[in-house]
Amino acid sequence: MCCEWNDRKYRFNATDIMRASGVVLVLTLLLCLSSTAYAAAENLLANPSFETGDRAPEQWEFRSWNQTSRNAGWSVESSGRTGQCVTIRSTNPNGADAAWTARVTVQPNTSYRLSGWIKTQNVQGATGALLNIQNLQQVKTRAINGTCDWTEVSTVFRTGESPVKLEINCLFGGWGQSTGQAWYDDISLSPLPLSEVSKAVVTMDSDAKTTPYSPMIFGGFIEHFHDQIYGGIFDPGSELSDQQGFRKDVIAAMKELKLSVVRWPGGCFASGYHWKDGVGPSRKPTPDPVWGTIDSNQFGTDEFVAWCRLVGSEPYFCTNAGNGTPEEMAEWVRYCNAAAGPMAQFRKTGGHDAPLDVRYWSVGNENWGGHEIGASTPDKWGPLVRRSAELMVQADKDLILLAAATADRNWTAPLLKAAGEYLDYVCIHGYWLATWETNATPDYLTCIMESQKPEQTITDVIDILEETGHRGRIKIAFDEWNLRGWHHPGFPRKVFGNPDDPEVKRLIAARDKNAIASQYTMADALFSASFLNACLRHADDVGMANIAPIVNTRGPLYVHPKGIVRRTTFHVLSMYANLLDKQVMDSAVTSGMLTHGERYVPLVDAIVTCDEAKQTFSVAMVNRHPSKPADCTIELKGRSLDGQFDAVVLSGSSPDDYNDIQHPDRVVPESKKMMFRQNTVSLPPHSLTIVKIR
Repeated sequence: MCCEWNDRKYRFNATDIMRASGVVLVLTLLLCLSSTAYAAAENLLANPSFETGDRAPEQWEFRSWNQTSRNAGWSVESSGRTGQCVTIRSTNPNGADAAWTARVTVQPNTSYRLSGWIKTQNVQGATGALLNIQNLQQVKTRAINGTCDWTEVSTVFRTGESPVKLEINCLFGGWGQSTGQAWYDDISLSPLPLSEVSKAVVTMDSDAKTTPYSPMIFGGFIEHFHDQIYGGIFDPGSELSDQQGFRKDVIAAMKELKLSVVRWPGGCFASGYHWKDGVGPSRKPTPDPVWGTIDSNQFGTDEFVAWCRLVGSEPYFCTNAGNGTPEEMAEWVRYCNAAAGPMAQFRKTGGHDAPLDVRYWSVGNENWGGHEIGASTPDKWGPLVRRSAELMVQADKDLILLAAATADRNWTAPLLKAAGEYLDYVCIHGYWLATWETNATPDYLTCIMESQKPEQTITDVIDILEETGHRGRIKIAFDEWNLRGWHHPGFPRKVFGNPDDPEVKRLIAARDKNAIASQYTMADALFSASFLNACLRHADDVGMANIAPIVNTRGPLYVHPKGIVRRTTFHVLSMYANLLDKQVMDSAVTSGMLTHGERYVPLVDAIVTCDEAKQTFSVAMVNRHPSKPADCTIELKGRSLDGQFDAVVLSGSSPDDYNDIQHPDRVVPESKKMMFRQNTVSLPPHSLTIVKIR
């Protein structure tokens, strides 16, 4: 039973596909693997329990990196989990990056399980104690930190077309240096039996640690792009709008999602937007250099905040770090939050006496990219963020600040060094199907193969926060995410062109392709569920996620002049926001693999939530197979699951099913009784199932 480890350090290792040394890799496990989940198979490692060899175990060697060999101690001890074990320790304040290493040749086109047992005492810093493969860096178990009794860790991967010799590490440190001591025993590398490849097991322990997650994971994003604002959430003159011009049906739908926080006004649009154009009684239309249109400025700061209050969400402002200035950002803060002063008076002349109380502010949008007005470099970006943050905090010391970042150390590490003391979040964006120029519509399996990539991005950013010493204080805001990138050929741009140019008109009209309903299938739904599972698994580190956008374009809600259509993704967001319990429980998920060509993802993905008393459990399970059910076993310590349990299931007659104006309810969640036999339930093909266990 594990106790007192720093759970913030763990890694879920279902990763992106990687080709290295002839191996095509996908990891399919997280946290501890239940010892009953898989049958025993041949162990390919020699001397896996370190029983032969006194000072050094036979077939294993010690090694270190980053010139830390003097800081580490390697030894064999008799008090292992079963007989002897190996240990690594570092009492040096600088820590060590070290390992015990064995080498073994594996076969092509084969699934393997790497597992073992780890015990720790006061392990701190870097990644911690784990198992990994040196020449396949993405293959790694979750890390054990702090003080923890013997705990099993495991991961699964699949080889590619050629045999390869793997270097198996009992790792201490990893991507940095750790201090403390770790013990390793009963290491195993074994082929995954074919009978087990098609099975999935969710292992729950009511004694396990739980973590409250932020409701801001269920956030949204809206930009002055195409019909997201005008004709989307804001449509004056429509019989479906209120007196302020807000679509009432959209507000009701957003409440259904329990939309917690909304980012605005962009996006790329923010890098050319001057907020004063959209406030006060005397507003004039202004050219938008980014998207090549004219913005009427009917919808600005005051309207956005008013809309958020109606929906029940927190407004989150993205400032102009493109052709704007830090001083302009600070004035915007004062306009929104100051009770007195010139900007407060300016706000009052527009009819808003009370401060708007906007807490969430980010500096910039994608300033790491050459497409952006104000594209920057790592050495310039950090100082600009720092200067902006200093002025904004002077305007209001209680702001929650974010800044544009990436999963690239070369960008984010300098940003944190320069401005980390001011930041509460780093902003990460992810669209995994690049459809900016060509509106590609790949098939279901091609889409679903992207499901593990968000997890890898999250762990990459966590590594950066850990290495720079900011983990635990600065969180991740995935404040733009979606499976599909927005379609906007020829844009964004940095200067305003001729709006009467036929080519410009053609390119702008091409954005209508975002509205093609048949694009938003069960692939989008299950990708979204997988994304949310990844955020919930990392609830200690991910504090916000904003689907981009919330309406129209690629959003979960399609808004048209006569009503709305809830796309498949809408129902996923609604299920997660309304059906999960408030705590994420540590759990183990094991699964076979779903293949598509040379690519692989776990067949089943799952997350377990519970109430504070651990009396009610909600298990969200995704079966990614396009046509076959998946048997999923839920192992709950001390409890046998037999009989019917309440569940809500989102599926369809086909993985390509979608909702449109003519058929708005083709894919909808259904309340069902799910039958468990000996802890096992059958999940429908291409489905999301949330089952309630009391």
